[in-house]
Amino acid sequence: MDASVTAAGAPPVPGVPGGPDGSLPLVAAPGMASVARLEQRSFNAWPAVRTAVMDGWLLRSSGGYTKRANSANAVQAGALLDEGLLQAIEAWYARQQLPAIFRLSPLADAPCDALLAARGYALVEPSRFLLRHGTPADCQLLAVPMEPHCTPAWLAGYAQASGLTPQQQPWHQRIVDGIGGQCAYATVEQGGRSVAWGLAVLERGAAGLYDVVVAPECRGQGLGRQLVSGLLQWAAAHGAQQVDLQVRGGNRVAEQLYASLGFVPVYGYHYRVQR
Repeated sequence: MDASVTAAGAPPVPGVPGGPDGSLPLVAAPGMASVARLEQRSFNAWPAVRTAVMDGWLLRSSGGYTKRANSANAVQAGALLDEGLLQAIEAWYARQQLPAIFRLSPLADAPCDALLAARGYALVEPSRFLLRHGTPADCQLLAVPMEPHCTPAWLAGYAQASGLTPQQQPWHQRIVDGIGGQCAYATVEQGGRSVAWGLAVLERGAAGLYDVVVAPECRGQGLGRQLVSGLLQWAAAHGAQQVDLQVRGGNRVAEQLYASLGFVPVYGYHYRVQR
């Protein structure tokens, strides 16, 4: 999701207005400690296959599958980036045979974006981190079929609905196999076949939602709402007080669905990709 206002003094995303274009405006501004906790939970819930830490940056690599699992992320407020550190990070990604990608959250110092822009890095995929506080009514939401572990059927269904290539599928499996937290793999069925898939990961009284997808031919029928409601019910039943997820800018259908379910954008981030 796009953003023009970010939390705690973080830089706006260049050229992307917030709100007037129909996107959800940021309505909360968490402190840096809260941003850091949300970021840490998301790193744990969507683990990279290979990682390294360099001067306040967490480098993540997973064969190029998803920018989230193949980018450098600030892990402390005010994380700095200079030419020497940038060259070291670029060299690390070159050894993985990947371009360097930076995911710039409010934890990154504002000049980081300017440095990357000056080095020719492209700005892509302005996105938002959404948060929802649980309510007593969540336990009464309609449940959907869940599995505590990833199954071949779930993997195959998600891969087909998402259009994953044969090269991407093994990396996707390695990521979900690496999740250490308690999980719920949800499947919505219609007419005797699976039509929607999603994942919730529980950690420290909160749940993160990932891999939410509806089969392309079945979209527009309310299945996404059914799926997410089922994941919210599972989260509430397992003691989660908060549920979070991340949405790429421009996905109006998803933005409207999550807003209607009580999610609010709390901060924005975007990627800078080496060219």
